[in-house]
Amino acid sequence: MFKTWPATGAVLLSFALAIPACAYDVPLTEYSIRDAYFLGARNGGLKPDLLVKYVGSIPELKQGTCTSQARIETPFLQVAQFAGKSVNYSAQDAVADFYGKPAAFLVYLEICYQQNAPQNVIRFKITQHKKEIVPLSVKRSPYQEPAAIMGYLPPNGEQIVVEFTPSKIDSSDLTILIDTPDGQHVSTDFDLRSIR
Repeated sequence: MFKTWPATGAVLLSFALAIPACAYDVPLTEYSIRDAYFLGARNGGLKPDLLVKYVGSIPELKQGTCTSQARIETPFLQVAQFAGKSVNYSAQDAVADFYGKPAAFLVYLEICYQQNAPQNVIRFKITQHKKEIVPLSVKRSPYQEPAAIMGYLPPNGEQIVVEFTPSKIDSSDLTILIDTPDGQHVSTDFDLRSIR
């Protein structure tokens, strides 16, 4: 009987390793806040290979050298970013600051598609399971491609910040659909099973 335990333990361990350790999790537990803290506070902060999972390029929408993109910020990422920028900040401080507190799931859209783009005309829809998720708030501003020092470029699109209640979003694919006034229709997807 005791001889089979190592084999059984190995099988159980293989199942545990097969379950994704990182998936969008909400609400944040004390453990996930500590994970976010240590991820952000380590030497060098958040690594580009981690951050790239939170950004989706939209190459179909562009104007000149400016390419559109969508970026998401989960509550977990927000804690990690905050920890990375804070001095003399501990894991206990992070738990005290974030545990049980309201959080937001944010979507940033930087849409460039034409010179002198009109404002407040980009239409978008954010969905999961083919159903639209209703945002808490939407903020819009002109988007201007970054220019050289002392340079000025006219607006070539819109920047949109969309805020959601995190509990309305689950760890499945999140789809962002975008329509521009000049008739372009594009979409980009985020796999929330691969991020936290």
